[in-house]
Parts: sequence; C-alpha cells; structure tokens
Amino acid sequence: MQMKKHYLNEKRRSNIFVFLMLLIPVVHFIIFWFGVNFNSLRLAFTSIDLTSGTTSFSLDHFKTLGNLFKTGEIRMALVNTLLTWALNMFLVPWALFLSYFLYKKIPLGGMWKTLLFLPSILPAIAMTSIFRYMIEPDGPVGQLIHALTGEDISNLLAFNTTAKWTVLAYIFWTNFGGQFILFSGAMAKIPKGMLEAANLDGAGLGSEFFKVVLPLCWPTTSMILILNISTLFTASGPLLLLTKGMGETRTLSYWIFEHVQGSTTLGLPAALGIACTLVLFPIVMIAKWLLNKVYADVEF
Repeated sequence: MQMKKHYLNEKRRSNIFVFLMLLIPVVHFIIFWFGVNFNSLRLAFTSIDLTSGTTSFSLDHFKTLGNLFKTGEIRMALVNTLLTWALNMFLVPWALFLSYFLYKKIPLGGMWKTLLFLPSILPAIAMTSIFRYMIEPDGPVGQLIHALTGEDISNLLAFNTTAKWTVLAYIFWTNFGGQFILFSGAMAKIPKGMLEAANLDGAGLGSEFFKVVLPLCWPTTSMILILNISTLFTASGPLLLLTKGMGETRTLSYWIFEHVQGSTTLGLPAALGIACTLVLFPIVMIAKWLLNKVYADVEF
C-alpha cells in the first residue's frame, strides 16, 4: 500500500513537471503568435476614420499595396528580398560541400572552420563595422584595387549601382556559420563503417558524397531548405547598420520596419504581412512534401 502511494506521488510529480514544461511554449505561442497575428489580421482589414475615430471593415490597405506595387516601391523591395533569398538558398549546397571537405580533414581544416564560424560568433554591429572599414576607399579593398589598377574606388554603400550588391557580398561573407555547424554535426554522426564499406567498394569522393553522405544527411539538409524557403518574403540583411534602406537596398522586412516605426497606422504593414503569408503557406507545404520524397528517412 505504501509503495503504491509512493508510486502515485512520483507519477503526480512527473505529470506536474511535464505540464509546467509544456506550459511555457504554449503560453509563448498564445501571446506572441496567436495574439500578434490576430491583431495583424484585425488591423489589415480595418479602416480608421481619423476625424471621428471610428473603425470599419475595409480592403483599402490591400488596394494601397497594389498601387505601391505599380509605382515600384513594393516591387523594388520584393526584388531585393528575392535576391537575398536566392543567395541564402545558394549558400545551402555551398555550405554542404564545404562541410564535407572539412569533414574529410583537408589541410588547415581547423583554420577554415574558424574563419567560417567566426562571423556567427561576433555581434552584427562588430561585423558590419569591420565590413564598412574594409570597403572604404582608403580601406584594405580600396588600397588593393588602387595598387592593382591605379584607380580609387568610391563608397560602395552610397550609390544605387553598388549598394545592393555590396550588401549581398556581406551576406555571402557572414551566412555560413549556422549551416556549417548543422551540416558538420550531421556528418559527425555517420558511422565510420559505412564510409569504409563504400571505400572498399571503390567509391570515390563524388560517389561517397552523393550516395552515402547526402542521403544520410538529408533530414538536416531538408530542414535547412524548408527553413530557408519559409523566409522567402522575410530574407534581408543588416540594412539598418549598413545602409538604412538607402541606395535601393530596401527589402520587404525593412519596408515593414520603416512603416511600423514612422506611421500612425499599422494597417498597411499588417496587410503586407497577411498577403505574404497567404502566398507563402502553400509554397512551404508543397516544398516540404517534395523534399520528403527525395530520400527516405534514415536512422543510424
């Protein structure tokens, strides 16, 4: 009887612990996802009469977005967002290949790991300050170009023709770290015996990568791809620290940030968020379904 009572007390304490652990993410979801998105939905379809203060259902915000797209303001931000997203997608296989060659213990592998991961450790304000110094006319890049060509470069972030591509160069330089850690961790779990068996069967680096490593790392790869696809309309760089949206570098995310900071009504950025969600949701679902069909789930 006493043992049964002790067992019930242990089970009760265990249930309370599980309940409290699950309570935190549930409350977080209710407040920061459901609450925020419900309010955005309300703002997107609400028109406010500034004279009387009354509100009414309206599609005016979506009509304004259509007009802004026609005039080019939203279109430019959309193009910049898609360019940033395409670069992030390109970096996924690039990071996968780099992780594989470092996994094979190439010469100076430790140094390359440090160089690839260092930008993810340092604060963004430190990285942008280093980057701005490097590309200044009297910085290392400017001095190198002057030594090679005899010409001086201008401030690359100050002109429309170069600012966008300079920001993309910064993203290319700094966005390897997180993906590199995930891919390296997935490859470290691959049993050595499987690679040895492939080598005994005559598999070279290419066959080993595509027929052994990639299928075994596909759960990690597909997860990273899905996460990147879900940022289709939110991909951006540190524009606030580099350009403040000038030089035709504004993305959809930064456009929303500007309107939230400097507008008395939040209906327009809320409407843009709703429109992006409606377009993106089926894309993510289809992509997830297709990626799950590439390789079967593996356990090892």
